Amino acid sequence: MRGKAIFVTGGNAGIGLATAIKFAESGCNVSVFSRRDEANAKAKEKVEACGVKCVTFAGDVTNESDVAAAIDKTCSEFGRLDYAFNNAGVEQAPTPLLEQTEDDYRRVIDVNVKGVWLCMQQEIPRMLESGGGSIVNTGSVASIIGMANVPLYIASKHAVLGLTRSVALEYAQQGIRINAVCPGAVKTDLYDRFTGNNPEMEQAIEGMHPMGRSGTPEEVASAVHWLCREATWTTGQAIMLDGGFTVQ
Repeated sequence: MRGKAIFVTGGNAGIGLATAIKFAESGCNVSVFSRRDEANAKAKEKVEACGVKCVTFAGDVTNESDVAAAIDKTCSEFGRLDYAFNNAGVEQAPTPLLEQTEDDYRRVIDVNVKGVWLCMQQEIPRMLESGGGSIVNTGSVASIIGMANVPLYIASKHAVLGLTRSVALEYAQQGIRINAVCPGAVKTDLYDRFTGNNPEMEQAIEGMHPMGRSGTPEEVASAVHWLCREATWTTGQAIMLDGGFTVQ
């Protein structure tokens, strides 16, 4: 991967940062796209400690001009785009359907669905210029199951998988592979917000996974790396990373 480039949304923390570091360790230059400048700067330090280049862009994945500018900056700096990890996403606070608002809808659907859609629109032309590439979108176990009180989140992650499969078919013969990683509970800031750092809730969630624990960002990063580097005959797939959750 030395000399190649990856674009990572939500790349300054959690799964995104773990993936940025994983690719950097393989010699890949990294572009980090997230909202917070200070966190981006810290991520840049960690990535460049691996001996590669890192650029950052503070922006919003729901804003087309921000996404376009970030991709332009990536390609201007590295001269190419080989991989993309469309990972930025938000959770939904568990609430009954009748208490959910239009603002809740816009927040979850815009970030989780529109963000992935906008990113692929900007990434694919640049990958075609580089002779092909690999895109990985962050889905969830919520991409294939239902769950009470979080219908907006469930709907958004179903949509991510639908986008992944449909666009993978469009570009299957043009050298671009598109897949999704679908984690169960992974210890990240999003997980902590969802559980409210409540030990009883965390224990209950971990108990839902047959392996009896949550996943780690590094475990998801390894799957993203495999999909981009080694899984050369794999496209349109949902890779479940859930400690057995969805096979029960």
